[in-house]
Amino acid sequence: GSGQDLFYLSSHNVGDTFSKPYTINTVPGEVSAHGENGPLLRKGSGIEMYAFWQGGQDLKFARSMNFGRSFTPAIKVNDDDAKGYHSFQTMEVAPDGTIYVAWLDGRDKETNPPGTGSIYIAKSIDQGKSFGKNVKVSGAICPCCRPAIAFDESGKVFIAWRHVYEGDNRIIVVSTSEDKGDTWSEKVRVTKEGWKINGCAHSGPAMKAVNGKLFVVWYSGANNQSSLRGALSSDGGKSFEYLGEIQGNVLDANHPDIQIIEDEAWVIFQGREPSIDNGWGSIRPWLMKISATGTPSQPEKLPSLGDSVSYPLLFAGSGGRVYATWTELAEDGQKAVLCRGRLTKS
Repeated sequence: GSGQDLFYLSSHNVGDTFSKPYTINTVPGEVSAHGENGPLLRKGSGIEMYAFWQGGQDLKFARSMNFGRSFTPAIKVNDDDAKGYHSFQTMEVAPDGTIYVAWLDGRDKETNPPGTGSIYIAKSIDQGKSFGKNVKVSGAICPCCRPAIAFDESGKVFIAWRHVYEGDNRIIVVSTSEDKGDTWSEKVRVTKEGWKINGCAHSGPAMKAVNGKLFVVWYSGANNQSSLRGALSSDGGKSFEYLGEIQGNVLDANHPDIQIIEDEAWVIFQGREPSIDNGWGSIRPWLMKISATGTPSQPEKLPSLGDSVSYPLLFAGSGGRVYATWTELAEDGQKAVLCRGRLTKS
C-alpha cells in the first residue's frame, strides 16, 4: 500500500537456493517498475554489483562492493531538477569497468516534437561512486521504448533507440561514440522504413557486439503483424544489413534480449506457440541464435511453469551454465522465475 521497493536475492549454489531478500532502495516505496521501466542489476569485473532504477521522478544508482551483501545509499544520476520524466533506463558495464547508464528524458519538451522525448547518457569511471554530466544523444525519440547499450573490442560505445521520423515513422537507429560517450555520431537507421504508428510500442531494441559484428534485434508491428526483426553491422555501426523477421513461426513475439555466449549472439524473447489453442495459448519463453553471417536459427521453447511469461532475460554463467529469468503472471499473482541450462559440446 505504500509503493514498490527493490529487493536483491543471491544464490551461492548456482541457483539451487536463494538468500532472504535485502532492500536496496533507502526511500521506502519510491521504485517505479512497470513494463520495460524495471530496475536493472549488473555485475562489475570483480566484487562489484550495480543497481539502477527510477525512484520518484529521478534516476537512482546504488552499488555493492561485497558481492551484494549490502548496498550503499542511492545517488541521483540525472543532473537536472526538471519535473519531467526520467525513465526507461538501461545500464551496461564496459570491458574497462566504466559504467554507462542511459534513459529517456522529458527535460527538452519545448524543443522536441509533441509526444516525443530525448535520450541522455552518463558514465561513471570510479566504480559507481559518482557519475559525470548528462550528455544528450538525441531528441525526437519514442518516449517509452527502453534504449540499449553495447561495446565492441575496439572500445567503441553504441546506443540504440526507436526514433520518431516525420509521419510517425518509428525506426530503430544506432549512434556510435569513439571517445567513451562524450560525443556521439549522427544516428544510423538499421532499416529504411520502420513502423508508422501514432503511439508507442513499449518495446525497445536489444543490441550486442562480438568479433567485429554488431547485432540489433527489435519488435515491430508494421504491416499489421507482430514480429521480431534483426539487423547486423560489420563496419562498426556505419551501416546495417537487414536480416528480416527472425521469430520463425512464433506468434506475438516481443521483448527480445541478447547475450553473447561463446562468441555467439543468443536471443531470448517471449511469444505464443501457434499449435496451442489456435495460437492463443500462454506466452512462453523462446531461445535462438544468430550466426556471424546473420542467419537466425529456429527458436526453441524453454521450460517454464506454464503461466504467461513476460520480459525474459538471458545471462551467461560460469562453467558452461546459462541462466534465464522472467516474470510469470498466474492467477495467484506474479512470480519471478529462474530457468537454468548448460552448454553442450558439438
